[in-house]
Amino acid sequence: MADLQELILRGRFIFSGAPKRFEVFNLINGKNSTKDAAKRTGRSLSSVLQDIEKLKDLELIQEKQDSKGLLKKDGASVFEKAPLIKHVPDSYFRDVADTSRLIKKKVSKTARPQRLTCIHIPSENETLDICKEGENQLYEFKSPSTKMEDISEEIAAFLHTKSGGILFYGIDDGGTVLGSDIKRQDFDQRIHNSIRNTINPSPNIDIKEKDVMGAKIILVIIAPWDRKSLYQYTKKDRYLIRKGTNKFALQPDELKNLSKGIYVV
Repeated sequence: MADLQELILRGRFIFSGAPKRFEVFNLINGKNSTKDAAKRTGRSLSSVLQDIEKLKDLELIQEKQDSKGLLKKDGASVFEKAPLIKHVPDSYFRDVADTSRLIKKKVSKTARPQRLTCIHIPSENETLDICKEGENQLYEFKSPSTKMEDISEEIAAFLHTKSGGILFYGIDDGGTVLGSDIKRQDFDQRIHNSIRNTINPSPNIDIKEKDVMGAKIILVIIAPWDRKSLYQYTKKDRYLIRKGTNKFALQPDELKNLSKGIYVV
């Protein structure tokens, strides 16, 4: 059974960019029927039912029951919010809010700060081999002058994968080593600022510099997913994942699996 924080994450995902669906959700109170929701939102019953099914699949709502069984009103089903989120403010589903105060946690006295899982850093020859073979699930190339927001978006997608990955800044899409156009320290500052502004919660990454064929490139090391955190790319209000050489918005069933600690990729 999903816990409170998991349900909030599911809600943020399903309501992102879908204000009409959020409006339907707000009308679900154990009294309104699906017909009532359609009438009040000015939408067709079929479109409202589609939203209802999605909300039901993510366990955000449930059909209300009375002593006689499932409750009906004018022949239409009546739904209510899941017990855990009945009294959660709307803002927790609309915004990237701090949900920590809603969750009771036991803090271990012996707990240590989380350390970044080690990923093999390729040597110069290994990097050249990677350039020759091209981008894949683990490796992404970025040309000099690529916007930091674009790099942050790639990082957000890597964060939910089983193996993590490495982003090479200073190598173009074709695998040609061009070299970085900025110093490692400047890159480090800019990318961390971008991450703080675009990814919530902010992840730990590692920045390395490497000489390849006389050119300096920068490696962004993204650790494998920790099977706990869900990272929202706030600039687009999406949860992303890398598949092959592309990034995609997580689908409801994938988000549901991740919220249970199940790998998608």
